[in-house]
Formats: sequence, structure tokens, C-alpha cells
Amino acid sequence: MKREELYREIGLIDENLIEAAEHSGTEKRKKSISKKWVVLVACLILYSSTASALLATEYYKNQNSEPYIRYLRAEDMELAPVTQYDAEKFLHALKSDNEEHVYIAINRLVECFNNQKLREKALKELQPFLENDNQKIADSAAFAIDILSKSYRSPYIFKLADGSILFTLFNNYSDYGSQNVLWRIKDNVLKEYSSFSPPSMYITDIIPSPNKKLVAIVTCSNKSEFVQIINIEEGMTSPELVESARVKYGAQKELDTWIRTDYENYSYADKIVWKDNDTLEFEGSLAYQDTAIIENVTVAYQFSKKVIEVKGLDESR
Repeated sequence: MKREELYREIGLIDENLIEAAEHSGTEKRKKSISKKWVVLVACLILYSSTASALLATEYYKNQNSEPYIRYLRAEDMELAPVTQYDAEKFLHALKSDNEEHVYIAINRLVECFNNQKLREKALKELQPFLENDNQKIADSAAFAIDILSKSYRSPYIFKLADGSILFTLFNNYSDYGSQNVLWRIKDNVLKEYSSFSPPSMYITDIIPSPNKKLVAIVTCSNKSEFVQIINIEEGMTSPELVESARVKYGAQKELDTWIRTDYENYSYADKIVWKDNDTLEFEGSLAYQDTAIIENVTVAYQFSKKVIEVKGLDESR
């Protein structure tokens, strides 16, 4: 018999006291166990937090010690801020005795178009050069004034369907052509639109489509010629068409069409015309086996469908 039962039997203890004692012991044990677990859990949390903090610190330390480079630009490799356009430098160069410096300064002053104060100052300083004995300097001054005065009458300016204006600077500075950079004025703001990498070292012609939505850009080196079509407004461009024609025609005729590492093609385009608002045609002189074989062809490229057709030129025409 349990002690509590014995005590009940002999009447030495009150029933309520026995029950109270039972509950008191249970709660005490529960509270004691609960506190132990709380302390243990707290220790585990503290340990986990400390470990996480140490791991995070080590991770970021490694991140800082191991550089992450997604893409290297030319200006990044100079380890210096990019040189900003300085119109005053070119205004000062107009006073130089070096005609080459003067010629460069005149062309570069077009770039101050977006700054009204500098634009007005450049217009004033350029006026005397219209009568310069050096024809190249006089012509460049006339072109710069045409742009800066917003007259846009020069034959070297091309007005497009979207209201923008396209042109190059240093027009015909070389026997091969103009600078290989396209400039665009859109909504009265001048921006560099696009530039071409070698071997497209010179722009020789800009040919807008009849509706002026597309332009054919002809570029060259001293060995090769290249043709591309650009939708200026949408920023879309065709493949380079002379090399594309050379590869396709070579495949048709089973000729070797190795592509040189310098991307020269030793090929040329002539009689470039728009047949309609979407199709450009030209005659090509395509070189194979380092000019050992020359194939004369006609090329037609449909811009919207990205389709090129190359046929042997009918010499009897």
C-alpha cells in the first residue's frame, strides 16, 4: 500500500493536501526540466549564430581577395578615368600653326553641339576658316558650321525617315574615305551612333533606302571593301554582305573560302543600289585562294527576310 493510501486509511492527512503535494512535485519537476532545455537551446543558438557570423566573415573576406571581372573595357585597362570631351582644348588648337592640329580641332568642335554656349562660341571661332587657303580646312569648317548652325545643307548629311540626321566627321580625310564613326542627331541631341573596327577603317559611302528607313554603309581598308545595312531607328544591322557573298558563292562553286585572321577579304563591291525599300543589290568582285581566283558576281540582299542571293555576273550584259 502506498504511503498516501495508508495515511488516508488512518486519517492522518487531509485529501486536499495530498493532491496539492502531488501537483506541486510534478510542476517543480516540469519547471526544472524546462529550464534545462531552455539553457541548452540557448547555447545551441548562440553557437550557431557565432559559427554563421564567422563563415559569413570568411566568405566576404575571400570575395574581396578574389577579384570578379565580368568584362574588361579598354578604358578599364587604363586604370584612370576616361578623358572627357574638352571643347576649350580644341578652340585653343584653332590658333595653332600646325594645320593638321587645326583640321582635327575643327572636326572635333562639332561634338560641342549639345552645349549651346560652346556651340555659339565655336561658330564664331570657325567663321574665318571658311576662307582658309588649305581646301581641306576650309571644307571641314564649312561642314562644322553647317552642323553647329543646324542648317543641315551639306551633301555629307543624310536625313532619315525618323527625323534623325546621320553623318561622319573628317569627311574624305584620306584617299580611302572618311572616319569610321557614325554620328546621329535625334531630337536635337548629338550622339555617336556606331563605329567600325578594323579592317573597316574608313567609311566610303552612306546610301539611304528610298524611304530612308534603312542605310547601306560602305567601309573599306586598303585591301578590301565591306557593305552592311543598318536600320538606324531600331538598331538592327545585316551581316557584312561582301564576305557573306564570298562564302556563299564559294560554297556554290566548291571553292575554298578560308577566312583570314585579319578579316581582310580582298574583295570589292560596285554599283551599289537599292532595288526597293528592302533590297540592296551590287556587283561584287570576290577573291579566293589569296586572289588567285577572282569571281565576278551580282549580289542581292533582302533585309527583312535576311536572304542573300549570289549569282555569277553575266559578262555579256
